[in-house]
Amino acid sequence: MEPFEKKKPIIGVVHLLPLPSSPEYKGMDRVLKRAKRDAEKLVDGGVDGLLIENYGDVPYLKTVREETVEGMKEVCDVIKKNQDLPMGVNVLRNDWRGALEVAISCSLAFIRINVYTGVVFTDQGIIEGQAGKIQRYISKNDMDIDIFADVHVKHGKTLFPEEISEAARDAVERGQADAIIVSGSRTGEAVDREELEKVKSVVNTPVLIGSGLKKEGKEMLKLADGAIVGTAFKEKGETTAPVEEERVKELVDEFRDS
Repeated sequence: MEPFEKKKPIIGVVHLLPLPSSPEYKGMDRVLKRAKRDAEKLVDGGVDGLLIENYGDVPYLKTVREETVEGMKEVCDVIKKNQDLPMGVNVLRNDWRGALEVAISCSLAFIRINVYTGVVFTDQGIIEGQAGKIQRYISKNDMDIDIFADVHVKHGKTLFPEEISEAARDAVERGQADAIIVSGSRTGEAVDREELEKVKSVVNTPVLIGSGLKKEGKEMLKLADGAIVGTAFKEKGETTAPVEEERVKELVDEFRDS
Protein backbone atom coordinates (compact mmCIF):
# COMPACT_ATOMS: atom_id res chain seq x y z
CA MET A 1 0.00 0.00 0.00
CA GLU A 2 1.55 3.27 -1.11
CA PRO A 3 3.38 5.13 0.33
CA PHE A 4 4.15 2.48 2.96
CA GLU A 5 6.61 -0.40 2.80
CA LYS A 6 4.58 -2.81 4.97
CA LYS A 7 1.67 -4.70 3.46
CA LYS A 8 -0.64 -3.66 6.29
CA PRO A 9 0.79 -0.43 7.72
CA ILE A 10 0.13 0.68 11.27
CA ILE A 11 -0.06 4.48 11.34
CA GLY A 12 0.48 6.05 14.75
CA VAL A 13 -1.34 9.27 15.61
CA VAL A 14 0.41 12.25 17.15
CA HIS A 15 -2.38 14.09 18.96
CA LEU A 16 -1.20 17.68 19.31
CA LEU A 17 -1.75 19.81 22.38
CA PRO A 18 -3.77 23.01 21.78
CA LEU A 19 -2.25 25.16 19.04
CA PRO A 20 -2.23 28.95 18.59
CA SER A 21 -5.76 30.47 18.54
CA SER A 22 -7.16 27.53 20.56
CA PRO A 23 -8.82 28.35 23.92
CA GLU A 24 -6.40 26.14 25.89
CA TYR A 25 -3.21 27.14 24.05
CA LYS A 26 -0.23 27.43 26.42
CA GLY A 27 2.70 28.00 24.10
CA MET A 28 4.43 26.29 21.17
CA ASP A 29 7.32 25.03 23.30
CA ARG A 30 4.88 22.80 25.15
CA VAL A 31 3.26 21.65 21.90
CA LEU A 32 6.57 20.83 20.25
CA LYS A 33 7.99 19.01 23.25
CA ARG A 34 4.99 16.64 23.51
CA ALA A 35 4.72 16.12 19.74
CA LYS A 36 8.41 15.33 19.33
CA ARG A 37 8.33 12.93 22.28
CA ASP A 38 5.18 11.13 21.12
CA ALA A 39 6.50 10.79 17.56
CA GLU A 40 9.76 9.31 18.83
CA LYS A 41 7.93 6.80 21.02
CA LEU A 42 5.73 5.75 18.11
CA VAL A 43 8.66 5.35 15.71
CA ASP A 44 10.79 3.49 18.27
CA GLY A 45 7.79 1.30 19.01
CA GLY A 46 7.64 0.15 15.39
CA VAL A 47 4.85 2.01 13.60
CA ASP A 48 5.00 2.32 9.81
CA GLY A 49 3.87 5.93 9.52
CA LEU A 50 2.61 8.95 11.42
CA LEU A 51 -0.56 11.05 11.29
CA ILE A 52 -0.32 14.51 12.85
CA GLU A 53 -3.65 15.84 14.14
CA ASN A 54 -4.68 19.01 15.99
CA TYR A 55 -6.71 16.96 18.46
CA GLY A 56 -6.28 19.47 21.29
CA ASP A 57 -7.98 22.33 19.44
CA VAL A 58 -11.42 21.79 20.96
CA PRO A 59 -13.96 23.11 20.29
CA TYR A 60 -13.13 22.61 16.62
CA LEU A 61 -13.67 24.96 13.70
CA LYS A 62 -14.69 23.90 10.21
CA THR A 63 -11.85 26.06 8.87
CA VAL A 64 -8.95 26.82 11.18
CA ARG A 65 -7.09 30.11 11.50
CA GLU A 66 -3.78 30.70 9.76
CA GLU A 67 -1.83 30.62 13.03
CA THR A 68 -3.07 27.06 13.58
CA VAL A 69 -1.80 26.03 10.13
CA GLU A 70 1.54 27.68 10.83
CA GLY A 71 1.73 25.86 14.16
CA MET A 72 1.11 22.52 12.46
CA LYS A 73 3.81 23.30 9.89
CA GLU A 74 6.28 23.96 12.68
CA VAL A 75 5.40 20.68 14.40
CA CYS A 76 5.64 18.65 11.19
CA ASP A 77 8.99 20.20 10.29
CA VAL A 78 10.42 19.24 13.68
CA ILE A 79 9.14 15.67 13.46
CA LYS A 80 10.31 15.22 9.86
CA LYS A 81 13.87 16.15 10.83
CA ASN A 82 14.03 13.23 13.25
CA GLN A 83 12.48 10.38 11.25
CA ASP A 84 11.84 9.29 7.66
CA LEU A 85 8.56 7.37 7.85
CA PRO A 86 5.60 8.42 5.66
CA MET A 87 3.69 11.22 7.35
CA GLY A 88 0.23 12.68 6.93
CA VAL A 89 -1.90 15.37 8.52
CA ASN A 90 -5.51 15.84 9.55
CA VAL A 91 -6.67 19.40 10.23
CA LEU A 92 -9.80 19.20 12.35
CA ARG A 93 -12.54 19.59 11.81
CA ASN A 94 -12.40 19.42 8.04
CA ASP A 95 -9.98 22.03 6.76
CA TRP A 96 -8.67 20.47 3.57
CA ARG A 97 -6.96 23.65 2.38
CA GLY A 98 -5.10 23.91 5.66
CA ALA A 99 -4.15 20.23 5.45
CA LEU A 100 -2.83 20.60 1.90
CA GLU A 101 -0.89 23.73 2.88
CA VAL A 102 0.81 21.84 5.69
CA ALA A 103 1.40 18.78 3.52
CA ILE A 104 3.02 20.74 0.70
CA SER A 105 5.14 22.87 3.02
CA CYS A 106 6.44 19.82 4.90
CA SER A 107 6.54 17.29 2.01
CA LEU A 108 4.01 14.95 3.59
CA ALA A 109 2.67 11.85 1.87
CA PHE A 110 -1.07 12.07 2.59
CA ILE A 111 -3.88 13.99 4.22
CA ARG A 112 -6.90 12.62 6.07
CA ILE A 113 -10.24 14.26 5.30
CA ASN A 114 -13.12 13.45 7.64
CA VAL A 115 -15.90 14.60 5.28
CA TYR A 116 -14.72 14.13 1.72
CA THR A 117 -17.96 13.34 -0.09
CA GLY A 118 -21.58 13.61 1.03
CA VAL A 119 -23.07 15.78 3.76
CA VAL A 120 -22.59 15.17 7.49
CA PHE A 121 -24.21 16.64 10.60
CA THR A 122 -21.50 17.32 13.19
CA ASP A 123 -21.05 19.27 16.41
CA GLN A 124 -19.56 22.00 14.19
CA GLY A 125 -22.75 22.12 12.11
CA ILE A 126 -23.38 20.79 8.63
CA ILE A 127 -20.23 19.90 6.69
CA GLU A 128 -20.37 19.30 2.95
CA GLY A 129 -17.79 17.16 1.21
CA GLN A 130 -15.57 19.04 -1.24
CA ALA A 131 -14.00 16.24 -3.27
CA GLY A 132 -14.41 18.13 -6.54
CA LYS A 133 -12.66 21.24 -5.25
CA ILE A 134 -9.94 19.21 -3.53
CA GLN A 135 -9.03 17.17 -6.60
CA ARG A 136 -9.01 20.23 -8.84
CA TYR A 137 -6.81 22.08 -6.36
CA ILE A 138 -4.38 19.16 -6.25
CA SER A 139 -4.31 18.88 -10.05
CA LYS A 140 -3.91 22.63 -10.61
CA ASN A 141 -0.96 22.78 -8.23
CA ASP A 142 0.60 19.52 -9.50
CA MET A 143 0.62 17.93 -6.04
CA ASP A 144 1.62 14.34 -5.30
CA ILE A 145 -0.50 13.71 -2.19
CA ASP A 146 -2.80 10.82 -1.34
CA ILE A 147 -6.30 11.42 0.02
CA PHE A 148 -7.37 9.18 2.91
CA ALA A 149 -11.12 9.72 3.17
CA ASP A 150 -13.43 8.78 6.03
CA VAL A 151 -16.86 7.35 5.32
CA HIS A 152 -19.64 7.59 7.92
CA VAL A 153 -17.08 9.50 9.95
CA LYS A 154 -17.03 9.36 13.75
CA HIS A 155 -18.72 12.17 15.69
CA GLY A 156 -21.10 12.72 12.79
CA LYS A 157 -24.31 11.57 11.11
CA THR A 158 -24.80 11.46 7.36
CA LEU A 159 -27.61 13.54 5.91
CA PHE A 160 -28.87 10.65 3.82
CA PRO A 161 -29.28 7.23 5.49
CA GLU A 162 -27.22 5.52 2.81
CA GLU A 163 -25.38 2.26 3.34
CA ILE A 164 -21.73 2.71 4.23
CA SER A 165 -20.86 0.65 1.16
CA GLU A 166 -22.50 3.26 -1.09
CA ALA A 167 -20.68 6.07 0.69
CA ALA A 168 -17.39 4.24 0.12
CA ARG A 169 -18.11 3.66 -3.56
CA ASP A 170 -18.91 7.36 -4.04
CA ALA A 171 -15.71 8.41 -2.27
CA VAL A 172 -13.63 6.18 -4.55
CA GLU A 173 -15.47 6.20 -7.86
CA ARG A 174 -16.77 9.78 -7.83
CA GLY A 175 -14.38 11.39 -5.37
CA GLN A 176 -11.19 9.55 -6.46
CA ALA A 177 -10.04 8.91 -2.88
CA ASP A 178 -6.80 6.92 -2.59
CA ALA A 179 -7.83 5.10 0.60
CA ILE A 180 -10.98 4.72 2.68
CA ILE A 181 -11.15 4.98 6.46
CA VAL A 182 -13.79 3.19 8.53
CA SER A 183 -14.08 4.19 12.18
CA GLY A 184 -16.30 3.68 15.20
CA SER A 185 -18.86 6.24 16.33
CA ARG A 186 -16.38 8.13 18.53
CA THR A 187 -12.64 8.50 19.08
CA GLY A 188 -11.31 5.22 20.48
CA GLU A 189 -14.50 3.29 19.65
CA ALA A 190 -14.14 0.00 17.77
CA VAL A 191 -15.14 -0.39 14.14
CA ASP A 192 -18.25 -2.42 13.36
CA ARG A 193 -17.13 -5.63 11.67
CA GLU A 194 -20.13 -5.76 9.35
CA GLU A 195 -19.52 -2.20 8.14
CA LEU A 196 -15.86 -2.95 7.48
CA GLU A 197 -16.81 -6.05 5.47
CA LYS A 198 -19.34 -4.07 3.43
CA VAL A 199 -16.77 -1.45 2.48
CA LYS A 200 -14.12 -4.04 1.61
CA SER A 201 -16.57 -5.83 -0.67
CA VAL A 202 -17.23 -2.84 -2.94
CA VAL A 203 -13.94 -0.92 -3.32
CA ASN A 204 -10.54 -1.87 -4.72
CA THR A 205 -8.64 0.87 -2.91
CA PRO A 206 -7.05 0.23 0.53
CA VAL A 207 -9.44 0.27 3.49
CA LEU A 208 -8.06 1.36 6.85
CA ILE A 209 -9.42 0.93 10.36
CA GLY A 210 -9.67 4.48 11.69
CA SER A 211 -10.36 4.03 15.40
CA GLY A 212 -10.63 1.60 18.29
CA LEU A 213 -8.06 -1.00 17.18
CA LYS A 214 -6.79 -2.75 20.30
CA LYS A 215 -5.12 -6.06 21.07
CA GLU A 216 -8.43 -7.87 21.32
CA GLY A 217 -9.48 -6.46 17.94
CA LYS A 218 -6.58 -8.05 16.10
CA GLU A 219 -8.93 -10.18 14.01
CA MET A 220 -10.41 -7.01 12.54
CA LEU A 221 -7.08 -6.12 10.99
CA LYS A 222 -7.20 -9.32 8.93
CA LEU A 223 -10.15 -7.77 7.08
CA ALA A 224 -8.50 -4.40 6.52
CA ASP A 225 -5.44 -3.10 4.68
CA GLY A 226 -3.98 -1.25 7.64
CA ALA A 227 -4.95 0.88 10.61
CA ILE A 228 -4.65 4.32 12.14
CA VAL A 229 -4.04 3.93 15.87
CA GLY A 230 -4.11 6.65 18.51
CA THR A 231 -5.78 5.88 21.83
CA ALA A 232 -4.50 2.31 22.18
CA PHE A 233 -0.89 3.53 22.11
CA LYS A 234 -1.40 5.98 24.99
CA GLU A 235 -0.66 5.53 28.68
CA LYS A 236 -3.56 3.61 30.29
CA GLY A 237 -5.30 3.72 26.90
CA GLU A 238 -6.42 7.32 27.46
CA THR A 239 -6.63 9.48 24.33
CA THR A 240 -5.24 12.65 25.90
CA ALA A 241 -2.31 10.89 27.63
CA PRO A 242 1.24 10.69 26.25
CA VAL A 243 2.29 7.78 24.04
CA GLU A 244 3.73 4.78 25.88
CA GLU A 245 6.47 3.05 23.90
CA GLU A 246 5.97 -0.37 25.48
CA ARG A 247 2.28 -0.32 24.53
CA VAL A 248 3.25 0.57 20.97
CA LYS A 249 5.75 -2.29 20.76
CA GLU A 250 3.33 -4.81 22.25
CA LEU A 251 0.45 -3.89 19.98
CA VAL A 252 2.53 -3.57 16.82
CA ASP A 253 3.99 -7.03 17.45
CA GLU A 254 0.46 -8.39 17.86
CA PHE A 255 -0.79 -6.69 14.71
CA ARG A 256 2.12 -7.99 12.62
CA ASP A 257 0.64 -11.48 12.88
CA SER A 258 -2.63 -10.39 11.25
